[in-house]
Amino acid sequence: MNRTIITSFIFFLFISTSLFATPVLAHDLWIAIDSCKAGEKKAAEATVFSSHHFPAATSEVMPPERMDRCFFLCPDGRQIAAVNSSKGIYRSNSPLKKTGTYVAVALPLNTFFTKTPDGYQRGKRRNDVNNPITCSYSQKFAKAVFSVGKPSGTAYSKPLGHAMEIIPLKDPSSLKTGGVLPVKVLLEGKPLRTFVYGTYAGFSENSDTFAYTTRADKEGLAEIKMVHNGKWVLIAKVEENYPDPAECDKQRWAASLTFEVK
Repeated sequence: MNRTIITSFIFFLFISTSLFATPVLAHDLWIAIDSCKAGEKKAAEATVFSSHHFPAATSEVMPPERMDRCFFLCPDGRQIAAVNSSKGIYRSNSPLKKTGTYVAVALPLNTFFTKTPDGYQRGKRRNDVNNPITCSYSQKFAKAVFSVGKPSGTAYSKPLGHAMEIIPLKDPSSLKTGGVLPVKVLLEGKPLRTFVYGTYAGFSENSDTFAYTTRADKEGLAEIKMVHNGKWVLIAKVEENYPDPAECDKQRWAASLTFEVK
């Protein structure tokens, strides 16, 4: 497993031995929890962002009309629905009654983007517009791990069946600076050999800039060293040719995982 600290933009990185290229221009999606140690018997709140920066500006929340749904997983795997309380903030519709490790999950609407001489057309395929230049189909998935009281439970390590997913193999809520977080990356349920990027709040104000990168092996396994405390995001993304070139050129997947290191 190859690990290296980087401070360069991710567009300098590519997978030379894979059929997948790393898309870099699309906004990244992730979840921010106001406190990664939420209060017991209180409703949880999660904000979904779409941005090139971490942390993101408040103006870069994901518009509610582009979201499918958001929910919370209890330590025992039970789901709690979340409602959009205001401006991209999703609140659990019941208090978090048990102590342990929770997961917030955000699922935006999958969509096509087609570039034309007049700009990008959201939700349009190549054959839906005049003079298409390029088209992409995007699928994004976001998770955030946080604890209520003492971390416990295994919900954080369970695959959720997303088309692309970063699965922590150790409870992120128990991480400390200098520790290592092992993860597994899946694409359509199968291990994926790809890059995993990580950064923490305060590392850089530049767009698409990460503090750490590693490449998952053929089993989809990677390790990320927690080189700094604070809030972290991990991102993995891939693209390949769209099955029907008459409809679209590329299909893209992206997954993120946010958590806090003490």
